[in-house]
Amino acid sequence: MKNTTLQSIFLLAVIFFISCTKQEALVPLPEPEIKLSYISFKQDTIAVTLSVTTARKENVGTLFTTTIEGKLPDSTVRKNNLIIRVTGDSVKTYKGNEIFASYTDSLGITYANNVSDTSNKVTVTKLQKIKQGIAEGNFTIKVSNSTKTKILLLAEGKFSTSFSE
Repeated sequence: MKNTTLQSIFLLAVIFFISCTKQEALVPLPEPEIKLSYISFKQDTIAVTLSVTTARKENVGTLFTTTIEGKLPDSTVRKNNLIIRVTGDSVKTYKGNEIFASYTDSLGITYANNVSDTSNKVTVTKLQKIKQGIAEGNFTIKVSNSTKTKILLLAEGKFSTSFSE
């Protein structure tokens, strides 16, 4: 009986020491980076924010472009859509014939920029060309309808989206 009691005490002591061994310090998991996804600008004087956005590499014929696209969640009712293509994949300012933009307003009317217009400017300030990388920048682009009878200025534009490589 005494032998069994000593074995039980010894076993409990071993379990106690094993459970009390020093463990590595707990390190908190890093907070995930919260990415705001938007394209916002003024269509002449009207503020527009497109919340469904993406950036991607795209070939247009033989031309390599970086494409930034934005639309509204319910694009069947609210037609606003903006696609900006720049001829490159670098953090820099693109102007004139380096920019191809297409804009559809809330009425469904499509506009495009004139590539010879030197006032158009897209500045890419951050471009991580990996899946879920960040693409950020700003822009001012003048677009017109197909008959060139209506011109819109998309000014004070900003974008922040993820790169869908």
